[in-house]
Amino acid sequence: MKRPREKQKPSDSGVNSLFVPAELEFPFHDDVRPAESGQGYALRMAGENHLNGLPQLKSWLGKSRFSTLDAADAPLLRQWFGASTERLEHALGWTTIGRGGAACTYAGQVLGRSYFLNRSYPRVCLLCFQANRHCHSAWDFALAVACAKHQVLLADRCDCCTRTISWNRPATHRCSCHMDLEPRETPILATPLEVQFSSWLDRKIAGDRNAADAVHQKSSNCDDAPEDSTPLMRLVWPLSLNGGMRVIYALATAAGYEESSLSNEPRARTPLRKARAILSKADQFARRIGQTEDINLRVRRPSVVIQLLADCMSGQEPPADRNLAQSILCDVLRQKQKTRWSGVNPQLSQLTLL
Repeated sequence: MKRPREKQKPSDSGVNSLFVPAELEFPFHDDVRPAESGQGYALRMAGENHLNGLPQLKSWLGKSRFSTLDAADAPLLRQWFGASTERLEHALGWTTIGRGGAACTYAGQVLGRSYFLNRSYPRVCLLCFQANRHCHSAWDFALAVACAKHQVLLADRCDCCTRTISWNRPATHRCSCHMDLEPRETPILATPLEVQFSSWLDRKIAGDRNAADAVHQKSSNCDDAPEDSTPLMRLVWPLSLNGGMRVIYALATAAGYEESSLSNEPRARTPLRKARAILSKADQFARRIGQTEDINLRVRRPSVVIQLLADCMSGQEPPADRNLAQSILCDVLRQKQKTRWSGVNPQLSQLTLL
């Protein structure tokens, strides 16, 4: 005869040892909002249900407080807070491990490098929080430093405690010091380049040119950059988001090669300052390309610049990405007085200068 199952006694911590996260139920449900980031959604719902922010959710998901939520966490988040699995997977993104695959997908975008994303050091627009307290997926891209709508720099620090803003905070609009993240009396304006890049980023993520162009674009042709665009944005405007990021990082890296022996300025330390420096250097290099000046791309040794441009020329990339990369590399061949490319990248073996 089987003995009856004894009632489980709570542990010393007060938590049942048979605790099953999938059985949790919460009163407040909502779907992922348009343009909302996946981690931002989880943080928003944790706050609305009076939980201890993302750290509490991560512990139930079997993750450390320093890890990042991804699409693998969508089933439990859907069960807890009611969002559709499709929207959650889109907002959270997937990470691919192994050679030959994309580094990750995020907000519907395939990204060839994991460092194109900034998932660990959040930035926010304090003015956007006044209208709606949700975190935008565009803010998670590494080079997003401005809000295209308000034309101000994104904030990466709390003005009260001066510490960097963390995902491990109690609510989307509240710092880990428990003070509200409120707009500054005098917001720091972003540069035209930074605003234009954020507009381009919003446009690519939305995938709806008519909606994006109605707000940001001033030209009549949706495939053309706005008339007041900086040289860099005119260059990358028709490219895919992945291609544009590759070209920007390639140009900024090339500019860094030239400046490394000439400049004694300290490198930018925070991710926000580094991103601003990358955009500025890439724009200066793009200006030189537009003025047909000689450009210096290191080709004798394995070069991050050449690899980024070579990635744009693989067969599955959009024609605009391939054409721009080919144009830049042909200029390099001409300046190096070569007629054919040799190296480890097979897509460059057929690139010749006639």
